[in-house]
This record gives sequence, structure tokens and C-alpha cells, in this order.
Amino acid sequence: MIEDLGDRWRIGLRGSPVLAVSVSRTEAALSVAFAGEVVLTVAGPVLLTDGPETAPGAVAVAGEEWGRLVGATVLSAIVFKSGSLRLVFSTGHHLNVWGTEPGTEASLQKPGVFCWSLRQGVGAMTTPWAED
Repeated sequence: MIEDLGDRWRIGLRGSPVLAVSVSRTEAALSVAFAGEVVLTVAGPVLLTDGPETAPGAVAVAGEEWGRLVGATVLSAIVFKSGSLRLVFSTGHHLNVWGTEPGTEASLQKPGVFCWSLRQGVGAMTTPWAED
């Protein structure tokens, strides 16, 4: 489910559908629920773009339109050891969280399988087998 690629981890979420998205503008918080009890939570800056954020003409998606992700499936899920996260969806949307943003806290977890977290600019991965 998790592949260590040196500077990043590939999380085996390919094909996982998005079940729900909750965005709170007042608290700058995001929660995304995926099938298989996987949940992403972010407190702080997060960017959803139509296409890769670095591509010419990439368009940021406004928070009230994030519901478009419901029903989409994950094509790629990468968390970087530097603290950033990138998810790519079947709709062409890219979700990015940067570990360099002050005050950003995030977690991506599947109970009993893995938990990636970002706090104070540091990304960490925990798994049940790593705690032995």
C-alpha cells in the first residue's frame, strides 16, 4: 500500500473514489473522505487546480466548487518527506498542500494501515509494522 521512493512515499490510493468533501472557509480547513476509511484533513493553505498547478493556464478551483471531486477517483497520491502532498484525480484536478507554508497541519490516514502527518513543516509516516 505504501512505497518508499527515497524523497517521497507513494500511497496506494489509485482508484479510490472520493465520497465527501467538506471545506470551511472560516477555519481554513478541508476534509476529504475516500472509500476504505481514508481521510485527508488540512488546516491551512491548500490548492485545488484544474490541471497541474505548474502548468500554463492552470486554474485554481474556488472552495465552494470543491464538491466536484465527489465521485472522482484518485490517479496518484504522493506525500513528500519534505512535508508536501499531491493528489491527482480522474477529473484532471490536482490537490496540493505544501510543507513550507507556516502553520499548515495535515494528515492522510487509513486506520490500521498508515498515517501521514504534516506539522511544523515536517512530514512523517507511521505504519503499524514500523512501530514494532
